Amino acid sequence: MWGAKGRMSIILISGATGFVGANLTRYLVKEGFEVHIFVRKSSNLWRIEDILSQVKVHTVDLTDKRMVSSAVEEVKPEVIFHLATAGIYGGVHPDERSAIETNFIGTINLINGCNKIGYKCFVNTGSSSEYGRKEKPMNETDICEPNTLYGITKLASSLYAKNEGMKNGKPILTLRLFSPFGPYDDSRRLISYAILNSLRNKNLELSNPNSVRDYIFVEDVITAYLKCMEKAEDCKGEIFNIGSGIQRKVSEVINVIQEKTGSKLEPMWGKIAGRDYDPEVWQADITKARKYLNWYPKYTFTEGIERTVKWFKENISYY
Repeated sequence: MWGAKGRMSIILISGATGFVGANLTRYLVKEGFEVHIFVRKSSNLWRIEDILSQVKVHTVDLTDKRMVSSAVEEVKPEVIFHLATAGIYGGVHPDERSAIETNFIGTINLINGCNKIGYKCFVNTGSSSEYGRKEKPMNETDICEPNTLYGITKLASSLYAKNEGMKNGKPILTLRLFSPFGPYDDSRRLISYAILNSLRNKNLELSNPNSVRDYIFVEDVITAYLKCMEKAEDCKGEIFNIGSGIQRKVSEVINVIQEKTGSKLEPMWGKIAGRDYDPEVWQADITKARKYLNWYPKYTFTEGIERTVKWFKENISYY
């Protein structure tokens, strides 16, 4: 994690205003790194507003190749964490153009812009949505058959990053995130929605209690990014699943949240339409991350929920 002659590395983060990106940015600032962030003109900075004076902000459109290249050459980062994405929130997909331009073209532009400088680590952020429906825990060697446009564009980005790393010897890794949760999460996502409604004594309108996901506490996700800084040179082009390795039904998630918030309201199942792309298995095989990154989750699901509920209680005014 250290740069030349004992100084801290210069780090560039795209997507610093998003949920995972903001948590990563806040951690790196706290640890004393020199942090630069790329933001759009339209970015909502609420997650990092209180630390803006401690980062160097660059207004950059990732779909603008020249702008990206110029900004990268100005910053000259040693480590790049690429988290900018047009994602799915509350079951709502990004529009086609936004998904393609942000998730794929933006990734290409940032990788190519960084190739003009010498860097030690580039971490691309992938998604478990790249896998599509599977009948067993998802492994990095599986054939990916994404069934959403979001998954398709994220897979294209991951494959591009993989090719650059393996073919051209670039220290690029991809972290294929499953379902992170924790402080600063979007209110439209299941866990934050359930916590907020439970704390406010509002009804929980939900879909299928048997839907499954592999939920991972955001602090464990941050640790995975940090591990990449140490292992990039030995893992060029590699893709790693970052999940808990355990899938949970939505009903189980809600039960834990209600226990930790003290909510007595009965969940209203079937009030929201289910998703046709939901599989019966959504679980990460994290063997590869354990072996090559020496990474594994520190927090249990219940511990993560406890910490998340505590944060939401203390910061509910953000929502």
